[in-house]
Amino acid sequence: MKRTFTKQPAFTLVELLTVVTIVAVLTSIGLAATRGVTEKTRATRCLNDLRQVGIALQLYVGDNGGRFPNTSHQGVAASWTNTLADFLKTNFLGRCCAVLKHRSKLTYAWNDSLADAQGYGVMASSFRGPSRTMVVTELATNLTGEHFHFAGTRGGASRITPNQFRGEVNVNCHGSSANYLFADGHVENLRWTEVQSRLTQPNSSFLVP
Repeated sequence: MKRTFTKQPAFTLVELLTVVTIVAVLTSIGLAATRGVTEKTRATRCLNDLRQVGIALQLYVGDNGGRFPNTSHQGVAASWTNTLADFLKTNFLGRCCAVLKHRSKLTYAWNDSLADAQGYGVMASSFRGPSRTMVVTELATNLTGEHFHFAGTRGGASRITPNQFRGEVNVNCHGSSANYLFADGHVENLRWTEVQSRLTQPNSSFLVP
């Protein structure tokens, strides 16, 4: 008996390479999307941390006659994290989850323009616009400490240049932006271009209340 064989269809080399290419592209898109979700999640967690500080700040100011917290500066020993300790949740670490490796114990730092030369907090009533004055943001990765040195910069805090600001702040902590807590307790995610605009506005209250 003569046996007949049916030729089975098979992929050509070109078809195989096409499939492999498509799979690789889809995989890269999936990984990029996953990274995007992860970065957004970290930015959101950071925003929530700063909101927690904002709530603690408002409670502290209300309990202390309208005075802002001290900074560990010019002989005042208490850090703002210690000053606000009774109002912060016990799980508050003071570190942004988006910065896995940082030289400083705290990756959030305080605007030292909100304290006098001895480090004592200023009065809330002295603010020109609480919603426009930054209190806490991300510390540059090459620095350590719990507060910025805007008040001690040459020319005074009202003359901080964008380059000086960027030297102390991790302005691109979340991709092309960072999170900022303001004196009225609200938090914003701001791109560096927006921060530069606020810094260079005439009579800006972004750093100086």
